[in-house]
Amino acid sequence: MDRPVAIPRVAAARRPEPAALPLWLRAVIIACCMIEAFCFAAPMLGLGSARTASVMLGGFWAPLVGDGVGLYPGQGVAMFLTYGLLHSGPLHLAMNMISLAAVGRELVRMIGSARMALTYLLSQIAAGMAFAWMEPDAGPMVGASGAVFGLAGALVGYAAITLRRRHRPMSPLVRAVALILGLNVALTLLMPSIAWQAHLGGGVAGLVLGLIFALIPRR
Repeated sequence: MDRPVAIPRVAAARRPEPAALPLWLRAVIIACCMIEAFCFAAPMLGLGSARTASVMLGGFWAPLVGDGVGLYPGQGVAMFLTYGLLHSGPLHLAMNMISLAAVGRELVRMIGSARMALTYLLSQIAAGMAFAWMEPDAGPMVGASGAVFGLAGALVGYAAITLRRRHRPMSPLVRAVALILGLNVALTLLMPSIAWQAHLGGGVAGLVLGLIFALIPRR
């Protein structure tokens, strides 16, 4: 009688799970949510001017870039950091925070927390500079979209170099880029108030940083 032959079990290769969000990014998300929650609830608390005041003090005003005089000393510099914490409403906040968490989980696995924090900061600054350059008399501009596009650009740049080195097809990356650009164009047409200039500035800055990080390995 033949003995049964044992068949070895081969575990299927699983895609690496996205890393947890770094502490600094969680803090940014929490801060944005708390500020929006306060502005949203302010009218019910008898503070109906809270959102207007927050935008006046923390929004990005292009005329302040350079020699503009703000409402307080240093506003022309501080606004490059504060405008990304403000949003125009719950929908605006939700779109940015969901995108930020989704992109952040993937990018931190590729370039690490410190490099991603630098990308976020420089992309937000570049987004503001691009907006001020293209719309020198405009304002206010609020939202983390410029920084989010910067992280997405860094992911694209880093992935492009990595795929080329490993001789893998670029078509999935091309489709992802086309989808991002298509959504941005569609949102700009549907919602003219969107600052596409900031998206462009942040995205280009992030793309350049992603390419640099891919060429300079982490220690």
